[in-house]
Amino acid sequence: MNVNISYTSEKPMYEQIEDSIKKDIFEGRLKNNEMLPSVRQLAKDLNVSAITTKRAYMDLERDGLIYTIAGKGTFVKADDIGNIQSAAHQKAIEEFDKAARQAKEYGIEKKALEGVLDEIYGGSENE
Repeated sequence: MNVNISYTSEKPMYEQIEDSIKKDIFEGRLKNNEMLPSVRQLAKDLNVSAITTKRAYMDLERDGLIYTIAGKGTFVKADDIGNIQSAAHQKAIEEFDKAARQAKEYGIEKKALEGVLDEIYGGSENE
């Protein structure tokens, strides 16, 4: 597992940790039932507070991506990853729809939004 965080990012560190672990799960780098580092070990490795890593783990557990067994550790729960990804995709599309409609109301042109999407996705070669 390779968690990268930016100490200068405006995004909270716990969200950066969550996003990194989610990405590894969704892309198959973390497998079902694979053990994750302990809260303390991950905090030490990332040079952050244990509270920060605990928050990330709690959110991931709430989202159904990991589970904890007292005295044994925290593990990846990727057996139902298809349904979790489906729900995440649906949520993202709903949020995008809302944002696009709001942009239209504010008079933002479609070309400007396309430019933002190209920037996010790394240009038109990723269409």
